[in-house]
Amino acid sequence: MTTSRTDALAIASRYAAAIFALSEEANKSDTVAEELTALGQAVAASEALDSFLKNPLVGRDAKSAALLELAAKGHTLTKQALATIADQGRAELLPTIAETFAKLVAEAKGELTAEVTSARPLSAAVEKQIADSLKKATGKPVQMTMKEDATVLGGVKIQLGSQLLDATLAGALDTMRTRLLTTTN
Repeated sequence: MTTSRTDALAIASRYAAAIFALSEEANKSDTVAEELTALGQAVAASEALDSFLKNPLVGRDAKSAALLELAAKGHTLTKQALATIADQGRAELLPTIAETFAKLVAEAKGELTAEVTSARPLSAAVEKQIADSLKKATGKPVQMTMKEDATVLGGVKIQLGSQLLDATLAGALDTMRTRLLTTTN
């Protein structure tokens, strides 16, 4: 059974909210966020692990064992969350749950979350410059999620809440194409 992107986000939001409530109560939100983010990124980066968690032929116990093995040194709350996620048949949603949870933690701290997309990995200096610029522009600390997408060709695209700053080569070419098409018609 496949889950639509909208359903997956709704389900991930419920899990993230429950984990957030428990971690806030224990005053361990930062720790759990760090661990879940690392695990979510590991799943997203590993095609084999991602396929394993999405495979309907792999049992929930096996998925739970694999996730708990990855989080062996993690906090008890992280382990409990992973076990619950796997036991409920939602292991494939771990990256989305982790991302949603991190956003909840950032919001609770008064931080903004920005998704920065570039064609290649950015240097630490460029990431810091972007973070500093966003903090200066918004007056709030900004938590950044870095993504790579070769289709942007060059430059960066920054999604900050409902605002989008597209300073990519692909975006500029698309704008140019649109202008050319509207002026020739």
